[in-house]
This record gives sequence, C-alpha cells and structure tokens, in this order.
Amino acid sequence: MNIQALHFVLDIDGNGSVAGWEVVAALKWAFSLPGRLMVEGLGNIPPIADAFGIQASAATGYASFHSLLATVLTLAFWVGCLILITRIGAHRAAISTAAAEAEPPVAPGMPHYRGPKARKT
Repeated sequence: MNIQALHFVLDIDGNGSVAGWEVVAALKWAFSLPGRLMVEGLGNIPPIADAFGIQASAATGYASFHSLLATVLTLAFWVGCLILITRIGAHRAAISTAAAEAEPPVAPGMPHYRGPKARKT
C-alpha cells in the first residue's frame, strides 16, 4: 500500500545541503502528518470522500493534504495529545484539609524529624 502522506524529502532543492528553510519545512511536515494521514485514509472511502469533498487518493490527486479539514484534524490530534499528557496523574485522591493539617505519617522504624536542635551554650 502506497501512503502518499509519508513521502518526504529533506533536501528539497537537491543541492546537497540542508538549509534552514528546509528544516522548517521538515518540522511543518512532521506536525501536519497526523491530519494528512487521516485525510488520506478518509479519501479512500468513497461515501466519506464525496460528503467532505476530499481529494486525497491516487484517482483524484492529493489536493486535500493542505485543506481546512486536514488542518482541523491535525489540531484536534495535537490538542488531544496535550490533554492526555496533562491528565497523567490527575486522578489522585484529593487530600482533605483535616488530613493535611494532621501530622504526616511516619514510616515504621524511621524517627520523626523535629527540626534543628537548639545550640548549647
């Protein structure tokens, strides 16, 4: 299966070196890849492709890779990733105020630290 969205050339102008604008183009390609892959997959399903006007297949060309739909899908993917990353560890049990004011639990066999001792004069 030939996935057109995965075709990428880093040295775009073919001069043998990588310029700064080519690096920027590579980053743009990488960040827009999820949306382009989804659009290409949806473009291969004829009823969905007709409903959304997707032209991302070998028969119709790949004009929809830079469409609003691809941009929205890419944005939704990255926002979803950020939400998942920020939610990691967020389901911890909330500490009640009474428990927070109480003395913290001491591990067995560990002496409780009571702060610095007063100097002997």
